Amino acid sequence: MSTAEPLIVYTAKIFAENGWLQKYMGMECRPQQAAMAQQVAQTLLSGESLLFEAGTGVGKSLAYLVPGLIYALTEHKKFVVSTHTIPLQEQIIHNDLPICRMLFSRVPELNLFSKFNTVLMIGKGNYLCGTRLAEALRRHEGLFDGSDGSDVAHELKIIKNWWAQENCSGIREHLPQAVSDETWELVNGDSRACSRKHCTPKNCARRRAQAALEKADIVVVNHSLLFSYIDAGLTPGGNIGGNQTKNDDAKGILYANDFVVLDEAHRVPDVATNYFGCEVVSTAVLKLLSQIDRAYKKGGVLAQQEGKKNSEIREQRSLIANAKEAADTFFTDVRFRVLGKKSIIRLRQKDWIENLCEIPFARLEKMLRQLADLAIKENVKDEISDFVDRLLSIRNDLRDCVTLRREPDFVYWAEFSGKKRRSVRLAGAPIDVAKSLAEVLFTRGTSAVLSSATLADDADHSMKRFRSRCGADLFDGENVLDRVEASPFDYLHQMKIFVATDAPEEGRDKDGVPDDAANIAYNATVAAHAIKTMPGGGTLILVTSFDFANKLGLCLRKLLPDREIFIQGESLARKALLEQFLVCGNAVLIGNQSFWTGVDVPGAALSQVIIPRLPFANPRDPIVEARSEWIKLNGGNPFRDMSVPEAVLQFRQGIGRLIRKADDRGRLIVTDSRVVSKPYGKKFLAALPHRAFVRFDINTLKNLITDF
Repeated sequence: MSTAEPLIVYTAKIFAENGWLQKYMGMECRPQQAAMAQQVAQTLLSGESLLFEAGTGVGKSLAYLVPGLIYALTEHKKFVVSTHTIPLQEQIIHNDLPICRMLFSRVPELNLFSKFNTVLMIGKGNYLCGTRLAEALRRHEGLFDGSDGSDVAHELKIIKNWWAQENCSGIREHLPQAVSDETWELVNGDSRACSRKHCTPKNCARRRAQAALEKADIVVVNHSLLFSYIDAGLTPGGNIGGNQTKNDDAKGILYANDFVVLDEAHRVPDVATNYFGCEVVSTAVLKLLSQIDRAYKKGGVLAQQEGKKNSEIREQRSLIANAKEAADTFFTDVRFRVLGKKSIIRLRQKDWIENLCEIPFARLEKMLRQLADLAIKENVKDEISDFVDRLLSIRNDLRDCVTLRREPDFVYWAEFSGKKRRSVRLAGAPIDVAKSLAEVLFTRGTSAVLSSATLADDADHSMKRFRSRCGADLFDGENVLDRVEASPFDYLHQMKIFVATDAPEEGRDKDGVPDDAANIAYNATVAAHAIKTMPGGGTLILVTSFDFANKLGLCLRKLLPDREIFIQGESLARKALLEQFLVCGNAVLIGNQSFWTGVDVPGAALSQVIIPRLPFANPRDPIVEARSEWIKLNGGNPFRDMSVPEAVLQFRQGIGRLIRKADDRGRLIVTDSRVVSKPYGKKFLAALPHRAFVRFDINTLKNLITDF
């Protein structure tokens, strides 16, 4: 039997009406899911690539997992699935893949496919290296009680006892007690000292994970980690996370002889933009210099240098002090002289600031290289070399950001980051990632399937814009197919839609600062009424800034004192917020950017979505600004060609949070009146699941939006 025959025939039999999925698993037949599965199967066989928009409810995960697994096991290829959000990763690992395994084991013809191996790939810094742990324990050993009495020594003993337990995962988040970053840096697998030469799967969690990855038939990863490996020059060779070298001739994207599905693919260009760029964060720089300094203290890798006099060691440490002083002065200058009261500023002039770090960092780096060369013990050489690598990376990125080296293809900026604006961040990013994405996804001699519920942004379901953004039309563009399958849900009966016609637009005060008091008051009135008329279900309010979220949340708490109202950014992390929201059943959750996508709350706990503002990107964001200039230079209109399509795409993502199952019912309320008052509003109206929406104003609100 040829490869094509089992894949095409089995895929058809699995997803057909009264097919194996229905017969053996009791799952409904969805024509849209069957069409997608067949298209994926055909794409894999041809070696082409595919962009596939699968509306909510199509069941896209099974539509690519089932044919993908059959193809991987038949052809002995590694199957890589990349997602953007953790919830989808967890769904694939804990729900969808077990369904695949159960299906394969129940259908006699598919039994041989049921023994597939699955691995979730996480960053190597999350794993414990037993070799580094043993060395760190040795360096911190005391005379009497086995420890030097320091906090680090105490935490090392916690890690040691945990690692000694049977079936210990060696993954940091599974530690029974939290340990400091300082201690974990000494023992994690992100180091040259953690290598095949020193470590084995028996004594190292990272090497154990590496062995599992090599044996895996399907590897689940997230977009960030995928592109971090790609950006680091790690091309196929099978040693992901190991000492891999660049090999441009090997076929494959992440592994030799692999194929990749990127789910939640609408986020791929933005994630790639981050990882094909550069950044320097003040706190990370100072943290590294402090780690180097601590390496001279008891237990540190530089504490004992054979044959070195105290004067020589003092001279070495003076280089660290000089580097710290230079970094402090440099980032203070950026903070006060460049940024001032602004949270972000675009960098336009080459050598916009004196790079005070260049010489002190270069001297420190040279000294560390010399110490690494002189080190007798291999593990000491490796640990010092880690410092050199990280220092060199910072020097290169800092030089890049100061000289604006890659202009005009890159945009550069400085900004405050972190909680309470404690960090200063310099960054650069490519204005257009299409060529880079095309090179790593569509020229590797293997299939890449990009799937999402939102890839097309026009009423005619055209993927022209997404094809352009992801590079599908470059190089061999005819081998990148695209297709759209609409949602099987009956939105006309499952979703009631209301659109406000009289919401006040955001104004500006005399200094040009946004003045949204009237808009906040209007939205609070509408939302409060809508929430009161939804007594048995939860409400998700999707906003576009934390400031708006806080102001609206405070108003709603006054108007609805008896209703639980969660505001993103107040205290709980995103996952905890969703868990609490789900438990309450009729709570209100006000969420910013990350809640527009990846939120899956089926049932009554999420019965209403309110969108107070269309999700336009901030035009003063450096990347948005630079792309606008680039579009103008190429004869386009930035608002028409970028701002509106991207906002429509996020608008569709937000709407998609509401109806997650065939028996869900819900209400969508859009209170940004620009959808009916502005010419571009018709693009957003066309993105609604149906056109039978009800218009309302503040006077007809109570008559039209009634108990649900």
